[in-house]
Amino acid sequence: MKIFNFIQSGKSEAMCGLCAHFQNDPAIIESTYAGLTIMSSGFASVRDQDGLCDHNQIYLSARDSCPHFTAHAGEY
Repeated sequence: MKIFNFIQSGKSEAMCGLCAHFQNDPAIIESTYAGLTIMSSGFASVRDQDGLCDHNQIYLSARDSCPHFTAHAGEY
């Protein structure tokens, strides 16, 4: 399965940044990518709102979307 076939950029209201699977906490990103702090930081402004998808196990933009969107409890 190629996950990139599922990813769409900003074409849905069900964006990754609003998904329960999406993690953009800088501390989580730094612990996931060991050695990141050598060159930069999970707190870097160039990261914008990018984060990790726990479902697909990839790093992506908060504006992306995929069919695995799951709203946070109490939303929608």
